[in-house]
Amino acid sequence: MVEGENIRLGFRRHMDIFRGFPLLTFLEVSTGLPVMVWLYGGGFLAGGSMGANFLDNYLYSGQEIADRGNVIIVTLGYRVGTLGFLSTGDSSLPGNYGLWDQHAAIAWVNRNIRSFGGDPDNITIFGESAGGASVSFQTLTPHNKGLFKRAISQSGVALCSWAVNENPRKFAEEIALKVNCPTDDTMAACFKMTDPALLTLAGSLSLSSSPDHPLVENVALSPVIDGDFLPDEPYNLFHNAADIDYIAGVNDMDGHVFTGLDVPSINAPLIDTSV
Repeated sequence: MVEGENIRLGFRRHMDIFRGFPLLTFLEVSTGLPVMVWLYGGGFLAGGSMGANFLDNYLYSGQEIADRGNVIIVTLGYRVGTLGFLSTGDSSLPGNYGLWDQHAAIAWVNRNIRSFGGDPDNITIFGESAGGASVSFQTLTPHNKGLFKRAISQSGVALCSWAVNENPRKFAEEIALKVNCPTDDTMAACFKMTDPALLTLAGSLSLSSSPDHPLVENVALSPVIDGDFLPDEPYNLFHNAADIDYIAGVNDMDGHVFTGLDVPSINAPLIDTSV
């Protein structure tokens, strides 16, 4: 048996918790179960805690894992796109808001999961693509010390070329021009007064690409080195992950959806691809 509950963390911030009750009667409650916290992917631009719904079957529903694995599954939402990762590269709009959302949820789970039958000392965070990179960032930040024990990154880590925006100011100025904001010191203040829907649409992904300029280079709304959540480049922060058990993995067709746009002929078996 699996029980699900939606927890409200704040304005438009919710968390789904699934817990299994294997071989229990309705009067008994599990205790000390391992916990897994899922971070969805979507290029830091899109996504949701439950994922897409196919025939009333949600892609990221935690029910099956909870049912089979004798484990509590937590899925959470975090801000994406301009509302989650737009940054001016300075203290006026430092960015990484989506990563801070993830951190807040992980900290909440650590503090409260015992009330749901979970073990706060046996928490694993896991995610895929941008979610996998997010997991990696959560292991590297100094703000998560002691909050979880293990981490799994599927098809994405903090060292990926698309995972860090090294020039956030440039992209912020491009967004500013789209929403009629100035590009001077008042840019951040203007962003904060701009309609959120307009700001979100201004940060949509450009699908223009080629072998020389692959699509992943257009993923500009991504984490930044803000001096706080990420005080340094990811490759200089591995000491923060020294006490975390970590697995990272890939699939043999990883990135094909992007490469198919960069080099369309790879999806045409009768056409040679000269790249």
